[in-house]
Amino acid sequence: MARDTARFDALVKVARQRLQELIEAKKHARSKSCTSTWSPPRRPRTKRIIVEDKPAVLIETADDDWKVDQDEEEQEEDEEYSNNKAKRRKLSNNIPKKKKEPIGNGPHTPPPLPEEYKMVIQEIGRGRNISEEMKLVIQKGLFETDLAKANNRLSIPFTQVLDHSFLTDEETHFLTTRDGNNKMKFKEVTIIEPSLERDKVKLSRWDMNKANGKNTSSNYVINGAWRHVAERNNLKPGNVVQLWSFRIDHELHLALVKIPNNSNN
Repeated sequence: MARDTARFDALVKVARQRLQELIEAKKHARSKSCTSTWSPPRRPRTKRIIVEDKPAVLIETADDDWKVDQDEEEQEEDEEYSNNKAKRRKLSNNIPKKKKEPIGNGPHTPPPLPEEYKMVIQEIGRGRNISEEMKLVIQKGLFETDLAKANNRLSIPFTQVLDHSFLTDEETHFLTTRDGNNKMKFKEVTIIEPSLERDKVKLSRWDMNKANGKNTSSNYVINGAWRHVAERNNLKPGNVVQLWSFRIDHELHLALVKIPNNSNN
């Protein structure tokens, strides 16, 4: 009997010791987990799968579990975006596009050379032989290309020249020849500006092949100081100008006239 009691006490002692070890181990594990870095739970990964003729669905994965759910909110946003885009396209189609107004060439009956120009011509040619005939070379509306600084030229298409006899036969031939550098020759001419100032410009001839490569488009061109003439006289696209020719001691001169807007009828 005493032996059984001693054995029971020994077993109780071992059990208590084992229980104490388990408690200590649990405390140690808990304190270790508290000092370790905390990381938030992973957000389920999301995949978007597009199936032909079916709305887009989202597949969320969390560990080994799969969940398939239709993304109604995203689908509604896509539909709203598409509808708004279609409305904007329809609205823009209904708005008439602004067309560039054609550049007019001024009144059908060209006005004569203004008297103030004639006075300047008399002043320039005082004591010299002034030709009685003033020839209107062209009356045209100015294009942006006529006033672009990079171009620096006033184009005078052959088809719009009103009087080709403003050049002599010798001058006409001279403008078709080339210099030693294979550049087209030009004639330096005095021009009276709309401000009645005077400057020297270059008169040239340009022959350009058309797209078909067969026909040629020919133009007389005023360049050289043309850019400064345009700036000084505040010339703008759409302005209508006249170019007149006259001669002093048989030497060619030009006069540029800016026609008032109220005369373009």
